[in-house]
Amino acid sequence: MPDSSVTTPRSFGDIEQAIKAAVYTPIAGLRASAWVTPEPVPFAERRQGRKLALRPGQRWSKAAFDCAWFHFAGTVPPAAAGKQIVLLIDLSGEGCVVDAEGRPLLGLTSISSGFSRELGEPGKRVVPFRPAAAGGETVDLWVEAGANDLFGIRRNNGVLQEAAIAIRNPELYALHYDFEVLHALLQQLPDDSSRAVQLRRALEKAGDLLRDFTKEEAVAARAVLRPELARRNKAAPLTVWAVGHAHMDLAWLWPIRETIRKCGRTFATVLQMMERYPEYIFGARSTTPRSTNGSSTVSPKGAGRCRGRCGSNPTSTSPAASR
Repeated sequence: MPDSSVTTPRSFGDIEQAIKAAVYTPIAGLRASAWVTPEPVPFAERRQGRKLALRPGQRWSKAAFDCAWFHFAGTVPPAAAGKQIVLLIDLSGEGCVVDAEGRPLLGLTSISSGFSRELGEPGKRVVPFRPAAAGGETVDLWVEAGANDLFGIRRNNGVLQEAAIAIRNPELYALHYDFEVLHALLQQLPDDSSRAVQLRRALEKAGDLLRDFTKEEAVAARAVLRPELARRNKAAPLTVWAVGHAHMDLAWLWPIRETIRKCGRTFATVLQMMERYPEYIFGARSTTPRSTNGSSTVSPKGAGRCRGRCGSNPTSTSPAASR
């Protein structure tokens, strides 16, 4: 980590990425099997197709829009007892984690997706597993996969990029967002403003505390940033509302069947977010009848609000799913 004498605003992005990389510590691999087909097959027929036993770095797809059902298996090491445990899965495409009955739970997207980084990181590779592991838990997970990224392009020659059991450090996880928010704010301010000077000093001090990216260092760095996050504009206070949104093009750079699957992945992720954050509001437009019918049947208890909206040339609109 740079010394305080050489820490500059240009290095804040590097510090931010270093924090993010330290959040998850892989502790065991997952065994991966895949049944590959040219078109989607239902959960009940998931063991059809070309069967592959895979390790990270091995190819599972031959062409864009290939499909597969992946099975991941493993055991949480006893040494992880008491730790937050997640699964890290990157298919070099998109995926949908399902439950034991084949119902969508969570969408996955490769971190190599061709998405503009100015709009945020596209990758969704983290599957929550245990908030506090006992050690020895068995992983038995099914994921429906598509060999395409957000815009229908096959990435990384269709290889399985990652399949691991990992520990999540909650203090580093929180610090990453603290640092990211203040760094983003700094980039919007005039360089010579008093607020920018204060932010630079705080970010420099927090960055200088991070040598080994331990829990203790993260706690100390968050304490440095906390006053800046709490600071308010007394002269012109604002209330900002952010609403989650998905624009589901029916068939642009992908077949329409992929739009249907994409709706399942998207709405599954949204519903999980609503379970975690009851105040969360989400909107979608230009969806298909089949996908919206699916989304309206799985609204979480006492959570969030989901609204539909008509876009250009729609076939239907998502119904409200409030409870």
